[in-house]
Amino acid sequence: MLFDLSGQVALVTGATKGIGLGIVNRLAEHGAYVVVSSRSQAECDARAAEINARFGDDRALGQVADLADRDSLDRLVAATVAWRGRLDTLVLNAAKTDVLGSAAVTDPDDFSAMLTINVVNNSHLAHAALAHLAARRGALIFISSVAGTGSSANVAAYGVSKRAGLQLMDNLALEWAPLSVRVNAVAPGFTVSESTRPLWSSPDIRHGLESSIPLGRLGEPDDIAACVVFLAGPGGTYVTGQIIVVDGGLTLRGAGQRQEGQRDYKALVASGEEAPAGKASGRQSRLPGLGS
Repeated sequence: MLFDLSGQVALVTGATKGIGLGIVNRLAEHGAYVVVSSRSQAECDARAAEINARFGDDRALGQVADLADRDSLDRLVAATVAWRGRLDTLVLNAAKTDVLGSAAVTDPDDFSAMLTINVVNNSHLAHAALAHLAARRGALIFISSVAGTGSSANVAAYGVSKRAGLQLMDNLALEWAPLSVRVNAVAPGFTVSESTRPLWSSPDIRHGLESSIPLGRLGEPDDIAACVVFLAGPGGTYVTGQIIVVDGGLTLRGAGQRQEGQRDYKALVASGEEAPAGKASGRQSRLPGLGS
């Protein structure tokens, strides 16, 4: 019963692939009605149809939204509440991840766009949902990254945005506690998904990464989803303002340290070896190995 989400309504952004898809499937498996959101309505509908086929009709709704478009975020919340009349859990998984390299090579406009999308606009979505979450004594869950817990010369702007997101989580946890809304973050390490294929599909790179992780393997979407189910359910009702790091022990050795086998992401993309898909404002894919 501590993990029973029956009757709850959960909204997950960036939910059509990778970690987000893992989260939305496990929430549904534990009884929740789920809203699957991403930048593509067709992909949202396809993933929602799969969940409905598996768990029963009308368990999932696909609703397009773009983290770079605040009006679409307002519509996302409105569509969720119109569908089921409530919102119990909001999972902020979508993120802009395409600004690579050190601070020295980061274009100021790219830096500004990353902060706006990952921090300011996620804050906007959270506040758009606040009244509904408060009505249900619900939960707000940030999907962060180990990149936000320490220094990195590979993804400097992304790391800053994730660190800022953790500060936002702290602030909202304190501000929203009197409303009985719990606010927490899950920080993945290197996690297997389609967008991290450049890492795990290369035996040499994968071996180097796994050798840097004390538990000796890359994470799976279910590793992250399990924490989300806990935080959303009855078992998590006395937890707020916390960062749960799910990284196989990687940060025991220092999140910003260069370990054996790690690659410079900007150089990886520039070399054309196997670049992450796409580069567009508000892109909701994940940078290899850094969670959301």
